[in-house]
Amino acid sequence: MTLAERLCATDSETRLSAIDAIAARGTADGDELRALAACLADERKAVQRAAAEAFAGLARRGIPVAPVLARALQGTGARERWGAAFALSRAGELPVGALPAVLEALGSDDGDVRWAAAAVIGRVNDRAGAIAALRRLVDEADAVRRRMALYCLRDLGDRSPELERSIVVALADPAWEVRLAAVSALARLALDRVTAARHLLESLSADDSRVRRAAAIALGTLGERSPAVVAGLEAATRSDDPSLARAATAALARLREPDGG
Repeated sequence: MTLAERLCATDSETRLSAIDAIAARGTADGDELRALAACLADERKAVQRAAAEAFAGLARRGIPVAPVLARALQGTGARERWGAAFALSRAGELPVGALPAVLEALGSDDGDVRWAAAAVIGRVNDRAGAIAALRRLVDEADAVRRRMALYCLRDLGDRSPELERSIVVALADPAWEVRLAAVSALARLALDRVTAARHLLESLSADDSRVRRAAAIALGTLGERSPAVVAGLEAATRSDDPSLARAATAALARLREPDGG
C-alpha cells in the first residue's frame, strides 16, 4: 500500500501513521498532498488536526502546498474548508481567500471549531477586510455568529462609533449569549465610556443572571468611576445572587485601585 493509499484509509490509525510518515519525511508528491488534503475533512479531530500540522510543516520546508489548500478552501464540505483554513493558519499568515471558511466556522455546531476560528481570524492578511466582515456578522448573522463576531472584534481591539452603536443594539438581542458577548465587547471597545457605563448599569438589572454578572465584571473593566457606577455596583453587592454580589465586589475593588483598573 502506497503512502497516498494509506492516507485514504478508513481507519484512523492507518491515516495517522501515514500523516506521521509525511511529517517525518518533510516532503510529499502530488498524489500524497491531495490525499493529505482529504484528511482535512476527516470527522475525527485527531486526523484533521494532524493533517493540518503536517501541511504547516511542509509549508515551512518550502513544499508548495498552497495550491492544494486553495482547492480545499473551495471544497464541498464545511469541515474540509475549515481544515484547509486551519492548516494555513498553522503555517503563518492567513490569505484573504481563507476568510470565508473562517467566518463560516464561527457558526459551527462544534464549540471547539468556533473558538479555534476565533483564535485564527486575527491572522488574516487583510485585517481591514476581516474586521468589515465581522461587523456585518454582528448586524446580520445568526445568533451563534453574532456572538462570535462580537468576541472576535473585542479581541481584535476594533473601535469605531458605528461598531459601538451595533454593540449597544446587541445588548437587547433576543439571545442571551449575544447579550453576554455585547456586554463584554462594550467594556473593551467603548469610545464613549460615560454612555457605555449607563448601558452596562442597565444590564445590571437584566432578566438573565448571567448577563447581570457579566455587566458587573464589565463595569470593572470599563473603569468609569462615576457616582452612578459606584452606587450601582454597591447595590449589586447586596444582591441575593451570590455570584452577582461577588462580581460587583470585585469590580468595585478594581475601580478603587490607584490606576482605576
